[in-house]
Amino acid sequence: MEAKDDSTTINPHPSRGLRSFWRRTAPLHALSFLLIAETVVSLAFITYFSRSFKISRVLILIHLPLATGLFVVSAVAPALLLYRRQIRARKSSRYLLALVPGFTFTSLVFVYVVDFASYRWMGSNVNYKLVRLFFFELLSGGELVSLSRWIYISTAALATLLVAAYLVLAPTIFKGLEALLLPEHDNSLFRNRRRRVKSFAVIGLLLLGYGVYLYALWRRTAYSELLSSDPILSFVRSTTAVFDENYPAFWNKLKEEELRCRASYPRGQQFEKKNVVIIIVDSLRADHTQAYGYYRPTTPFIESLLDAGRLRKVELATSTCPESNCGILSTLSSKTSKRLILEDFKIHDLLRDLGYKTYFILSGAHDWHGLREIYGHEMTLYFDGNNSTRYASADDRVISEGFERVPNYGDAPAFFYIHLMSVHIVGIKQDAYRVYQPSAVTNDWNAMLRAEFDQVSANNNYDNGVTQADATIKEIFAALDQKGYLHNSVVLILADHGEGLGERGKSSYGHTNSLYQEFIRIPLMIYDESPTRYANLKFATQIDVAPTIVDRLGLAIPPCWQGSSLLNSNGKGFTFHSTTTPKPCFAVLYRTDAAIYKYIYCSIGKKEELYDLTTDPNEQLNLIDTAEPSLVQRMRAELERGRSD
Repeated sequence: MEAKDDSTTINPHPSRGLRSFWRRTAPLHALSFLLIAETVVSLAFITYFSRSFKISRVLILIHLPLATGLFVVSAVAPALLLYRRQIRARKSSRYLLALVPGFTFTSLVFVYVVDFASYRWMGSNVNYKLVRLFFFELLSGGELVSLSRWIYISTAALATLLVAAYLVLAPTIFKGLEALLLPEHDNSLFRNRRRRVKSFAVIGLLLLGYGVYLYALWRRTAYSELLSSDPILSFVRSTTAVFDENYPAFWNKLKEEELRCRASYPRGQQFEKKNVVIIIVDSLRADHTQAYGYYRPTTPFIESLLDAGRLRKVELATSTCPESNCGILSTLSSKTSKRLILEDFKIHDLLRDLGYKTYFILSGAHDWHGLREIYGHEMTLYFDGNNSTRYASADDRVISEGFERVPNYGDAPAFFYIHLMSVHIVGIKQDAYRVYQPSAVTNDWNAMLRAEFDQVSANNNYDNGVTQADATIKEIFAALDQKGYLHNSVVLILADHGEGLGERGKSSYGHTNSLYQEFIRIPLMIYDESPTRYANLKFATQIDVAPTIVDRLGLAIPPCWQGSSLLNSNGKGFTFHSTTTPKPCFAVLYRTDAAIYKYIYCSIGKKEELYDLTTDPNEQLNLIDTAEPSLVQRMRAELERGRSD
């Protein structure tokens, strides 16, 4: 019998084949190990990040391709320069080429660390605008966030160590890239014609697939809580807000309504041409002012106005959200957060159309999240912290610098929006107002990554900021009086949101990510020397500010505004509030003759809470399981209505 010819031979010693393959691919080992190590670091971070903040583990599957693709591109793309012989011949080329993936990986590690801290503090990721603002502040001599020197030293040491590691590995990385790309090497993807065709086909398909993947993520990120939690995707966005699927069509509808509302607003009305001043103190809580019963004398000037009968206060005022953008815009536009768009018909637009001069004098950098763009460009004067030539942007002395550019009162009434940063944690605290000690609040590693603060120092620092803000408001009144604007004026003093000071544990500092009262209860006070009666001083939100002003002037309230005038006793029984973080919370306040109820729903854990603010103002007793079912159902229905409006 003839033996059967079998052309397939089996290697009787597979280990020798593996050793041979290992030897043949030796030039690629360092490059491969580097990419694997980078990917493992990303895997470790995104796993810990997801677990720490209760984010779906699907985020791991989304993030790893993004990170790995970034690492591969940062290593291979600059290596295409190796096809130029002059570059290959230079010894410095290997180090310069190694710096590209080195800086890429180091930058991503930096984003990871900052993102973790941001999520701990604010419930959202950072983006390029915030990082850019931080470095601009640093270069101008200020600090967006007061960090201890050990953070800067540790960050610089880590960055130096990582980049140095890439420089040490540069020769082997260089050899690996040469072996991978240059045709004269056995392992090259382009060794011969057949291999080139296959390599180009595979690379093309990978690039096409990766491009489609990136495009799909980019299109979906704004409408997905999960995608908006990714450190890379969120970093390249200009906002951290998350919308529902119907938002684009809803936005177009709102845009048409707002433009129509402004165009149809009657211009020939007869009204009282008072000067209007809105003063917003960033992060100011009502319960840390004397006017609302605080035991420390933090606001003596405001208290003097109250004692003289020239100031009215709303007993329970709230912000629509716990962060600046929607807090400010809700005040100017009389809109809840979902309806805030670039084209909103704002109070300064209305008054400008009626002949007012409009002045924006603002401490802080207001290009954050597109806020400057939303204000518009039609005002008579715009001056914020970015325009200052003397002070850091978060220094309230910017206000006095801005007032130098305001002329004395002439023949036209004026509108002022003035924003103060003294109370905010990034606000510059002047030594003259460091009344309460200890008050040094620097953010070391524990504060940055674990949100562990010294509560006594944090409270003292906050109260010093309130004291400074009160003194600044006194100076504003003096400047308005000196220039002739205080006479025949209406001045409203309020905040954009509140501030957590550790009342609910180490993670309850700051703002943006919670709707408890310390985050949304704000002061709302009206300076009006006339005997005009404000019928509703019990219960209001920021959206009631603009309607109150135009009603006080004797003007019609635009139908596109959502708020109610405080001159009218028929205030709304329900108010709606929300966060704008990727994991949002929503709240409804319901006022009855006997009580004020507050219902909170958060998407994290689908958690529900119900409080009676009349008997439990600090929200310690959750009534969700013991309250009347009809009350709970009504609160749920109102919350859904608020989300859909």
